[in-house]
Amino acid sequence: MRRVALRGRLLEPYRRRRFHTFGPGAIVHKPAWIYGPQQMAVGANSLVLQGTWLSVEEPGWGRAAPVLRIGERVGIRPYCMISATESIVLEDDVIVGAFSSVIDSDHTFALGNPNVMHNPLETAPVRIGRGTWLAERVAVLRGTDIGRCCIVWANSVVRGEIPDYSIAVGSPARVVGEVTGVDADAPPPTPSLWGG
Repeated sequence: MRRVALRGRLLEPYRRRRFHTFGPGAIVHKPAWIYGPQQMAVGANSLVLQGTWLSVEEPGWGRAAPVLRIGERVGIRPYCMISATESIVLEDDVIVGAFSSVIDSDHTFALGNPNVMHNPLETAPVRIGRGTWLAERVAVLRGTDIGRCCIVWANSVVRGEIPDYSIAVGSPARVVGEVTGVDADAPPPTPSLWGG
């Protein structure tokens, strides 16, 4: 992590120029792809690890920035894909497990063209509440609203609403339990979780 933090500090001025906002101590480490960074906000002390795809698709470029908002102290593990067209918000202290995806659009065949890339998208905003943990290989689909301090188990597919303090599992994800003993309004921990 020391090398990751050092590289993050060296790249921070560059990221600040490219992103809509880029908080102090934030690290985007060896991304696979960054598309539309002028429409992205990354909060202080957040960490996006290698191989992650961050994208604001061109239809979102005309919207008020930021279209993709990553809060403070967010951790995004390797090889995730986050693709925003209308609005994706990851609130403070969210953790996204490796190989997960968050997307706010669906391809359609609405115009009848045989390739979905030549047809319009359907979009709906996505929000992941403060302190929520998405385990590995979770897919969060358009129109999803996940509450605060939730746990979404590995390999789940989420579409729709998950209430605060829920444990959800499956495809489609269903609430199977409740998170107890956590205070979503507690003050944040030490400023940097990543050794930066």
